[in-house]
This record gives sequence, C-alpha cells and structure tokens, in this order.
Amino acid sequence: MQLHLPLSPTDKVLQPPASYLIVQDWTLLYCMFGWTVSYILYVRQAFRDKSYGMPIANVCANIAFEFIFGVVIPSSVAQVVCFVPWLVIDVGIVYSVVTFGPNVWKASPLVANNLGVIMAAGILSCMVMFWTVIETMGKDDAAFYLAYGDELVISTLSIAHLLKRGNTDGHSLGIW
Repeated sequence: MQLHLPLSPTDKVLQPPASYLIVQDWTLLYCMFGWTVSYILYVRQAFRDKSYGMPIANVCANIAFEFIFGVVIPSSVAQVVCFVPWLVIDVGIVYSVVTFGPNVWKASPLVANNLGVIMAAGILSCMVMFWTVIETMGKDDAAFYLAYGDELVISTLSIAHLLKRGNTDGHSLGIW
C-alpha cells in the first residue's frame, strides 16, 4: 500500500508512478516546513530588532498567492494545508511592517505614514495581477509560474533590502 498526499487534479489525469508521487510529496512537505519556519523566524526577528525583514512587495505577493491558491481556488488539500497556516503567520508579518515600518521609512514620511494603505493596495494589486495570469494560463500553470516568480522576487528583493538598509535588522541566518 502506497501512502501519499491526496492527488491534485493534474496527477489524477496523468497518473504518475508512485515513485514520482513520493518525491513530490516529500518535496512539498520539506518546502512547507522550511517556509513555515522562515515565516515564524521573520516575525520573531522583527520583534527582536523592532524592524521588519520581508520586503513589502513580497509580503503583498505572498498574501495574494496564498489567499488565491489556499482559499479561493485550491487545487488540492495540500495547498490548503500549506497556504492557510502561512496566511495566519502573515498577520504577524503585516503587523511587523505596519508597526516597525514607520521607523524604517522615517526618511520618507509619505510611505511611513501610509504603510497600511500601501500594504492593502499592494495585496489587492497582486491579486488582480495573479488572477489575470490564472485566467490567461489556467490555474495549474499559473500556480507554477507565479510561485517560481515569487521565489525569484523574494530572493532578489531580500538581498536588495539588506544592501539598501546597510544592516540586517529583521533578518537572521535562520531565515535564509
């Protein structure tokens, strides 16, 4: 008897071998665990340093992606199990941006005084953009390309974030 996560609609059609499903399941579980730890560490480090770590654009994109693919149109139980807890942890990340962000952005009062509005507009904009990609490519292809695009952006912007700030506030080696 082979045990694996519930099949996605694509896997139900393609019927991949059990060896593929085992690798897919463990990869998903490993990524889920790793990102969950990273999200928790982002929140913890934000409170330690009184500064947020995840770039604002990434927070917006992650929330939009997790809400769309975890709540609105999940393809599998695994997506719900993965993305819904991340949405809960995202509350702490958003709180850290709105709470500690004004000090980070003190040189730009327009941003510092409007972080909540900026976050809401960013999340809504990302949702509209992502939904457009979904409508254009289809749900499964869009999920793949949007996820990898988000990973590229979070890595790039996190490095830019560190270089721009000139310090590691909100970051830790454990997050990376």
